[in-house]
Amino acid sequence: MHHLRRFWLPWFAIAFLTPTQSKGDGEGVIQGVVLGEEGQPVRGAKVHAELNGVAMAKKIRYVETDESGFFLIDRLEFGNYYVGAMKEEEGYGSSDFSFFNENPLPMAQITAHHRSANVVVNLGPKAGILTGTISDALTGKPLSAGFDLVQSKDRNKWMGTSAASRFRVLIPSSKEMEVKVSAPGYETWLYPDPAIPSKVLRMDPGSEIHLDIHLKPAHDETLPISRFLIPEGYVGWLRVEHDVECAPPIPAEGGVRIFRFTGASVLETSSPIPTDSAARQYFYYSVDSSERNLAVDYQSGNGLIWQEHPGSRAGKMSMFIFFVGAEEQSNARPLPGFPPPSCQCLALPQELRNFFQ
Repeated sequence: MHHLRRFWLPWFAIAFLTPTQSKGDGEGVIQGVVLGEEGQPVRGAKVHAELNGVAMAKKIRYVETDESGFFLIDRLEFGNYYVGAMKEEEGYGSSDFSFFNENPLPMAQITAHHRSANVVVNLGPKAGILTGTISDALTGKPLSAGFDLVQSKDRNKWMGTSAASRFRVLIPSSKEMEVKVSAPGYETWLYPDPAIPSKVLRMDPGSEIHLDIHLKPAHDETLPISRFLIPEGYVGWLRVEHDVECAPPIPAEGGVRIFRFTGASVLETSSPIPTDSAARQYFYYSVDSSERNLAVDYQSGNGLIWQEHPGSRAGKMSMFIFFVGAEEQSNARPLPGFPPPSCQCLALPQELRNFFQ
C-alpha cells in the first residue's frame, strides 16, 4: 500500500503540473486518476465526462484507466463537465449515479484559455454483489427478468435493470434494500418478504450473496392457451407474424389457439398477438399425429424452447419469436432477419418488392 503511494503520488503531481496541449480550436482535455478504497488507483475503470446541464443526445464515450489509475478524455467542447467512473467487476457502481454514490461529483471547466483540466475521481465504498439464477418454478426453465432495486430509507434512490438467468447485480452496501424481480407471465418475486418486516437485505462492502429465484407462472386462465405445434426434429428459429390481413386466422379448439408450423420457419396470421399473460405450450408433432412436450423439464436438461420474445414492425408489436433446440444451439445461431410478410409483399408495387428482396 505505502509502496504504491510512493510510486504513484510523485507521478500524479507531475501530471497535474504539466499542461496538456489539445489540437484544434474548441477542443479540450480532462485528465486525472480514479481512486478506490483506501486511495488505491483503480486499473481498468471506465470514465466519462458529460456537459453539466446538457441532456445527452449521443452515446456515452468511455475511456479506461491504465495500471496507475490514469485516464485522459480528449476532443471536448468548451463548457463545465462532471466526471464519473465505475468498475463493476470490482464492485464499484457508477459514481455519477446517486444510487451508489452520495458524494459530489468532481467538476472540470474547459475554456479557450484553459483547455486542460485535472480531476480526481473517488470510487467507493464497494457495493455488495448479488448473484444467482432465475428459473420457472414449475419446469426449471432459465428465465431473463427485470430487477427493481429501492433503498428502503430513501425511496428516491432506485434502479431498474435487466438480468440474464444467471445474474450478477450490484447492491449499494450498508443500505437497507428492497428487491423486486419480475418477468412477463410470472408473479413478482420480492425480497424481503412483505410478511416479515424485520427481514431486510443489507450487504457489507464487497460481500456476496447467492440466491436461486424461482418465479411462479401467473397466467390468465380466462385467455386462450397458445399451443405451438412444430414438426418433429426441427431445430432453429421460428417466428409468428400477427395482424397480417391477407393471412388466415389462427384456429381455436376447446379454448386453445393452435399455431401449427409446417414447411416454413414463419407462420403468418391475421390474428392479433396474444398477451404475455396467456399461457403457452410447445410440442413436436409427427406424421402419425403424436405429440411430444418440448418445455416440460429443464431441470433434467430436456427443455428445448429458448429466447421467447415479441418483436415489432412499424412501431407495433406484431411478431413472436422463439428458438427450438438446445440452449447452446440457440446461443450459437444468430437471429435471422425479418422480411415483411409474403402476401403483403405480393400486394406491393414491383419497385417496393424489389427493395425488400
